[in-house]
Amino acid sequence: MTGEPGEHTRDPLIRNFGNVLRGYREAAGLSRAQLAEALGCTYAWIEKMETGTKPSIPSAIDLDTYFKIPTKPFQKMAEDIEGMGKRLALPPGFPGFVAQEAKATAIYGFESQVIPGLLQKESYARAIMDAGQSVDELDGLVAARMNRQAILKKAKPPRIWFVIDESALRRPAGGREAFREQLTYLVDVMTKVPNVQVRILPFDSITWAALDGSFKILELPDGHKAAYLESSGAGQLIHDPDRVEATSVRFHLVMGEALPANASLRLVMRALEEYE
Repeated sequence: MTGEPGEHTRDPLIRNFGNVLRGYREAAGLSRAQLAEALGCTYAWIEKMETGTKPSIPSAIDLDTYFKIPTKPFQKMAEDIEGMGKRLALPPGFPGFVAQEAKATAIYGFESQVIPGLLQKESYARAIMDAGQSVDELDGLVAARMNRQAILKKAKPPRIWFVIDESALRRPAGGREAFREQLTYLVDVMTKVPNVQVRILPFDSITWAALDGSFKILELPDGHKAAYLESSGAGQLIHDPDRVEATSVRFHLVMGEALPANASLRLVMRALEEYE
């Protein structure tokens, strides 16, 4: 038996949506079944929206239309809920990093677990980012990642250097087909895109600079640099010159331990052969 609105969620935005919906419904003298019939949905969906299930934006628009509310409060609440879900799925500091990345003239990065986001295919990205979000939230996150890759197609794209830990080549995210597609694309980038350089840090190369997680360094048009540090569920955008320089030192250390270009390519191609 269902209790009061919001009993199944601690999200205040969703709880407020349910409370407002119940208020409008009761003020109109409607039962849940009557409102469901008027909207062409099920009784269960009205009940869920009132008791803590995330509302859909189309349902919210239908509610504004039915109750004839010109200010569209249900649609605005649903959009706020949708936006908050996407923001919570991103590490702190990441939105600021993406804004700076779009302007960068050069990008240096080390990835300790996966293929870098700028080089990910959609199926691989979806598998990497699928951490329990709703379908809509995951679609939004994947689309945002794909949109980031537009910088590779600019008339004057940034110069990019990536060092990728060998473990990323042994972690078939998304299954065999998705991972084969991903490695094939990585080979294409390494052989056909001159402004992107990829090196592999092999298992037998051990350096302290690679032990603290992934990081990136951006060179910006005004000559300044920024660094972005990642750890589990957290991210930090750094502008302090001393800390940025320390991160640059880390990059040069992992670059020094990485395989040369041809050896890196051969290692990726050997990994790809395992999925042919």
